[in-house]
Amino acid sequence: MTLRWSYVFALAVLVYTVMPSAATAQGIPFAVGGDNVEAESSMIPFKVKFRGILNGPAKGKVLAKVALNISTYKATYDFDVLTAEALDNPQISGRAILQQYKDGRKELNLAGPKELLSKIGQAEPGTPLALAGFLRQRQRTLQLTGVETLGGEP
Repeated sequence: MTLRWSYVFALAVLVYTVMPSAATAQGIPFAVGGDNVEAESSMIPFKVKFRGILNGPAKGKVLAKVALNISTYKATYDFDVLTAEALDNPQISGRAILQQYKDGRKELNLAGPKELLSKIGQAEPGTPLALAGFLRQRQRTLQLTGVETLGGEP
């Protein structure tokens, strides 16, 4: 019986030493949600700023039509995003950030202080807005840090 346990132990040591090197050789990302924060499966929040038109047709090129959901108000608002930027990583394009929302079928859930959520809820149709916050792609949540009404089209 001891010889059998010796083999099991030796196999366990072998697997333990070989597996990490095999995984890194294949380039498997060990960060939560993968290497790219803009990836749909990413759980890492990153700072973004969206500029666009709320509940109205936008003039110009629209990157994506995003449905903004505020569960507190049980309301959904259409938001035509004209620009999107990752504030901490300018290499990430607006299209990469909005890739999963571009068809308008997935909602972006908004969270944050009531003052910021109410600015969106009380905005007139066609109001140009800038939304800033931390985006969690996997949960499709934007934790608002700022909402600004823009003068004219962004």
